[in-house]
Order: sequence, then C-alpha cells, then structure tokens
Amino acid sequence: MTGAARVYAQDWKSPTSFGIWGGSPGDRAKLARAVAHRVDPDLIWLQIENPEDTRDPIEGSIVDMVPPDRLYVVHPPDFAPQTGLGNLATWFVREDLDANARLQALADFMRLPNLARSILEGRSIYSPTLALVIANSDRLQSLYPTEEGGIRPFIRAVNEYATTLLFTLTTPPLANARDVDYLLHIERQDSEGHSVVNVSCTQGAPPGTAGLFALGQRWTLGDLLEQIGHA
Repeated sequence: MTGAARVYAQDWKSPTSFGIWGGSPGDRAKLARAVAHRVDPDLIWLQIENPEDTRDPIEGSIVDMVPPDRLYVVHPPDFAPQTGLGNLATWFVREDLDANARLQALADFMRLPNLARSILEGRSIYSPTLALVIANSDRLQSLYPTEEGGIRPFIRAVNEYATTLLFTLTTPPLANARDVDYLLHIERQDSEGHSVVNVSCTQGAPPGTAGLFALGQRWTLGDLLEQIGHA
C-alpha cells in the first residue's frame, strides 16, 4: 500500500480507523458503539440501510440511543449519478485537493451538509477527536473503490480533521478493508446449547508494538466491551 507508514498510538484520542465485521447486526452495533463512545461520547452515527428492511432489534436499540442531531440515515436506492459532482469513487482517491474540499464534495454527493459541518467547521487535527460510525458501509460499496488503497486517502482526510472513522460490514471484507488501521472480526459460535461471541484482531499493531489492539489478540465480546469501557 502506498502512503505514509502507520503509527499505532495507544491513545484513544489519536485519530485512527476501524473495520468491524462478522457476527450479527446487533453484535457489530454494540462493538462499534463501544469503540466510538470510548473515543467520543458525542459520536456521530451514519446508518446505511434499505428502507424496506427491518432493523435487527439490538441494532435498532443502539441506533435509537444516538441523538437525532448526531444520527444520519442513508438509503442506497436514493443515490443516483450526479453529473455535476462526477463519479463519487474519484473523490475517495483524489489527493490533488485538500482534505476539506474532498470531504465537502463527498458530503454534498451524499446530501449530508450537516455531517460535513460537524466534521469540518472550525476544526483541525488539533481539535478534540470526533468518532464517526458508518454502519453497514458495504451497502454503498458500488459507489467507492474496493481495491486495496482505494479508501485510504479518504480515511487520511477524515483523520486530518481529528475524526476516528469506524466502518461496520454486513459481508466479509474486500481488499479495501486493509486500508483501515484495525480490523476486528466477530464470530458467534454455538456449543452445547450456549452461544459464545468471540472477537479477534485480524489487522492491527504488530505484536509487541504499542497500539489500541494488537494483531492476533482475541477476546469474548463481553470481555472486550468491558475492557473498552474501562480503558
């Protein structure tokens, strides 16, 4: 992957990025909220869902906890080509424009001006860190690059405005999942009538290196949620 080498800080306030996949919608929502809330109690939640689908009850209860002015719901069928803004995918990879211009263009394309203002207005890398969850992000994957390195410029642009980015995925990750700093895989296993939910870090700080999570670490979901809450 091209670009600057990654630095895995142990400080939750250092802007970074996560991908969370596997398990149930409720499992993913619980873990995403715990991580985001640890970074920023006033987290922003962008929920991508098809309007005809019924939300998972646990996922729904977590989404309902987000204040209305911090919650954005996006329906993939609403997106149509906007010739004035060109191809949305190009805005993820363009680095000839500054981060402000790229993020503003993406927000305009998604018709989310309030989201752009929350991230951009009066903010810089030195501002208190925000947390932005993009839930079920792969439901928009036709709009952005799926190859490795395809969304890394977008992640860096968001990080430049002191924002940690969290993606949850409804399907196994594609090559662009390697663009996030931390990839957490949830696995639900049934044994002797009991269901156990485990989480493993499949991408993160190399073992023995400082970071929020290290490659190869493994927890039960309950233990990890408690650890994050007391970190």
